[in-house]
Amino acid sequence: MIDQGQDAALVLVVDDVCEIVEELVVLLGLAEMPAVGAHSLATAIDALEAAPTIGVVVCDVRLHRESGLEIIERVAAHARLAHRALHYIFMTGDPMRSDAIAPLHCRLLTKPVRPSDLIQLVQSLLGRAGRGG
Repeated sequence: MIDQGQDAALVLVVDDVCEIVEELVVLLGLAEMPAVGAHSLATAIDALEAAPTIGVVVCDVRLHRESGLEIIERVAAHARLAHRALHYIFMTGDPMRSDAIAPLHCRLLTKPVRPSDLIQLVQSLLGRAGRGG
């Protein structure tokens, strides 16, 4: 897990590519939205347990041997996390995936994701739109 001030983290970034996680954690931090990163669903659950301030999960749809979409089910089935009101943003390189994601009431960004689009979406989900950070 990549820790950039986990106690104050507002965003969890989940991707199996270390460089992508690192870049997004830094990008969100520069936009004054502290983030932590995870490389699997197991470490994502650990991060959510450790950081009760996280309100948004940004997750790649296709992880190494897992579907990122499973994070929703894992959180819902977890005794200490099920009550959390989390917002989910999924990223995919396959625009056809939107059909699978639509019933989950989540946001979908198609890769390559423009940094400004990600920042604006995370800000709006955190209720920070229009506040400059």
